[in-house]
Amino acid sequence: MRFSRNGQNRPLPGREMMIWREKMRGLQLSAALCAAALLAGGWGAGKKEAAERVVKVVVMQPVKMEFVQKIRVQGNVETKAKAEVSSRISGTLDLMKADEGQRVRKGDILFQVDRIKLENDVKGQKHKLAVAEAELKIAVINSELARTVADKAQVDFNRADRLRKANAVSDDAYERAALNLKEAEAGVSKAEAQANCARAKVGQEQANLEIAEKNLSDSLIRAPFDGMVILKKKDPDEFVNTGDIIYRLEDPDRLELVTMISAVYYDRIVPGKTRAVIYAPNGSVAGEGTVGFRSPAIDSLSRTFTVKIDIPKEFHMVGGQLCELDLILRSEEGVGVPNQALLDRRDNRRAVFVVRDGRAEEVEVKTGIVDGKWTMLLNPAALKGLPVVVEGQAFLGSGDRVDIAPAGKEGK
Repeated sequence: MRFSRNGQNRPLPGREMMIWREKMRGLQLSAALCAAALLAGGWGAGKKEAAERVVKVVVMQPVKMEFVQKIRVQGNVETKAKAEVSSRISGTLDLMKADEGQRVRKGDILFQVDRIKLENDVKGQKHKLAVAEAELKIAVINSELARTVADKAQVDFNRADRLRKANAVSDDAYERAALNLKEAEAGVSKAEAQANCARAKVGQEQANLEIAEKNLSDSLIRAPFDGMVILKKKDPDEFVNTGDIIYRLEDPDRLELVTMISAVYYDRIVPGKTRAVIYAPNGSVAGEGTVGFRSPAIDSLSRTFTVKIDIPKEFHMVGGQLCELDLILRSEEGVGVPNQALLDRRDNRRAVFVVRDGRAEEVEVKTGIVDGKWTMLLNPAALKGLPVVVEGQAFLGSGDRVDIAPAGKEGK
């Protein structure tokens, strides 16, 4: 079929037909050349690029350092010396010498209850004791007098008895002498009983005096140790009963950190040896301490035990604060790599990639203590001193060519 230029169905002239055929052959040749170029250039370059795949990585040498195995726990800051100071007797608070927040020294007066009444009780009891002692003296004198009378009656009776045997005295005189002796002996017994009663009364009044003096002494309460008044629960002239708490006293300079730990760590916490890194409430490191106390038994209900660490004064902490601490279970010098350098393999194996002559090489490693962002290697010799891939290893295979990027730029 031949076409005209305007698209109508009519034959083309012979010359125009030849020109049209030449154009069609040119288009076919161009298409063939393009296809050949694509086959020779594009696809071949892609295969070469795949065969020579290059992975950008960041490497570093393993680091020698101290690895620390630790557990992070929380604890309360408590004062080692604390006391709830209470009244030992009932009565009115006559004297209160300390206010909240005030520092006191051991032996300083804190408060006193019913001082005047108790002082009068002591005075009255001293008078009663003096009366009892005077009565005892009288009873002793009466006892001695009765003994003298009895001795005289005994002499008279002995004389009457001799005269009676000689028929020189009447029976009536003899009987009166015998009666006088019995009365005198009874008088001695009575006088001695009265003296004993007086002695007992003296002992009783002496005991009452000691009780009164003890009550007076108990009414005056002194600070049991150097510290600070944390709380005042009563006011002057207020009536208190025995055992009522008046002050709460603590020593802010003697602090300890108290925490509860799982029973699985009991054998690994050793008083006097186990170290602790203590953190301030704001998260900064306050300093280090040593475990000073481990409870002698594990609580059967909670399966925990108590640990206490002394807090030095320079840590600037106060009682009641909640802070964290690391208990150092074990520390060891070794060689390690960043945690992200380690790859998990089957059968719980672990591996890293090293770089040898520009290519990646997988090495199986054994790991030890994990300390923060670092893991200790138990077989660092397996690396043969080669640098370890720490970034980009997830895309690596053994034998891949690598392009080492500066640390901090690639894989940052």
